[in-house]
Amino acid sequence: MNNLPEDCIAKILSLTTPRDVCRSSAVSRCFRSAADTDHVWNHFLPSEFPEGFRAPEGLPTKKHLFFSLVHNPLLLHGSQLSFSLERSTGNKCYMMAARALNITWGHDQRYWQWISLPDARFKEVAALKMVWWLDITGKININLLSDDTLYAAYLVFKWNLDPYGFRQPVEASLVLAGTEHDDVQPSMVSLMQNPGSEQGQHAELRSDDWYEVELGQFFKRRGDMGEIEMSLKETKRPFEKKGLIVHGIEIRPVLP
Repeated sequence: MNNLPEDCIAKILSLTTPRDVCRSSAVSRCFRSAADTDHVWNHFLPSEFPEGFRAPEGLPTKKHLFFSLVHNPLLLHGSQLSFSLERSTGNKCYMMAARALNITWGHDQRYWQWISLPDARFKEVAALKMVWWLDITGKININLLSDDTLYAAYLVFKWNLDPYGFRQPVEASLVLAGTEHDDVQPSMVSLMQNPGSEQGQHAELRSDDWYEVELGQFFKRRGDMGEIEMSLKETKRPFEKKGLIVHGIEIRPVLP
């Protein structure tokens, strides 16, 4: 294949995936040259970017732009939403800041406190002081997401030094907004990393030292309309809860 013209090799590579292109660049100089062309990497960038998107300055090639969006999420919508790309596929990823979520009593300083943390993506995170009724909900327009892609939503959080009241599983759900309450079948998830049970989802430690727990999955088809509603609730047991710090909800593709 080294005898093929570079533009022909670039065309072939553009029909693969970012992961395949990076691997193929090690085959030969010809492949490496073709793998670095804008023609290839423009194919992996979204055909439509979210409203308010502006490419970072100082990026000389489409490959540089792609990997900048992989490693450095951009803040949009008044810094309440971040946008990035998944490295192996180029599919769109989003994270909603805690301020963009509907947190019951979130604006009452008796129950929640808004603080800044140096390792947070957003300016503020929500720190739970104490509640009996926990209800956190977020909505995202499904048109923002990549077509024909399986997505999952995750609550991203951590604990302060004195958490309490989260030993029991809580309800998680992910539905199309407007779904009747009686039609929602929540799953039970544990916010603890080692809940002592193999049933249901439980928290996992991320590479950025925050925790995440899956709220649910959905498949985004071409032409789908509306909003996806994601929630985490514990409203049935009147026990005191405290110590939770909410970073936001992340929506990203499910990898095979």
